[in-house]
Amino acid sequence: MTELYSPSHVQELLGIDSNTLRKYATLLERHGYPIHRNSRGHRSYFEKDINTLRKFIDFSSQEGMTLELSAQAIMTWISEENKTITMSDENLPLTEPDKEMSLNGDFNEFMERIENLERINMDLIKLLKEKAVREAYLEDKMNQILKYVERTEQLLEERSNFMLEETRKQIAAAQQRKWWHWWK
Repeated sequence: MTELYSPSHVQELLGIDSNTLRKYATLLERHGYPIHRNSRGHRSYFEKDINTLRKFIDFSSQEGMTLELSAQAIMTWISEENKTITMSDENLPLTEPDKEMSLNGDFNEFMERIENLERINMDLIKLLKEKAVREAYLEDKMNQILKYVERTEQLLEERSNFMLEETRKQIAAAQQRKWWHWWK
C-alpha cells in the first residue's frame, strides 16, 4: 500500500504554506483532479499528488502562466501520462475494423488535443498582449516621472542660484553702507 502524507508534511516538502497548499489543491480538484479525503473530509496526499503539485508549481512559476492555465496544463499533462500508460498496456493484435476504429478515435482525440492546445495558446497570446500593454503603460509613467524629477531638479538648481545671487547682492549692499546709515 502506498504511503499517505499529511498536509503539513507536504507543505514542508514543497516549501509552501498551508493556505497555498489548500488553494492549489482546491484549484486542481475544481479541474477534476482527485485528491484523497478521509471520512472527516480532510485531505491527505499520495506520492503522485506531491509530484503533481510540484509540476503545478513549476507551471505556475513560468512567466505568463496563471493558476487557471497551470491547472489546465496539469490536467493535460496527467491525461497524456495516462494515455501513455494505457497505450503501452494495449499490445493485443487488432483486426482490420478494430484498427480503423482505433485510428478514427485517435484522430478525433488528436484533434481535440490540438483544439485544446490552440485555446491555451490563444489565452497565452492574450496574456502576452495584456502584459505588453501594461509594460508600455508603466514605461510611459516612468518617463513622465523622470521628466518630472529632472524638471524639479532644474527648478531647485535655479532657485538655489537665485537665492545665492540675492544673498551676494545683499552682502554687497550691506558692505557699501556706512555705519551711520543703518538706522535710516
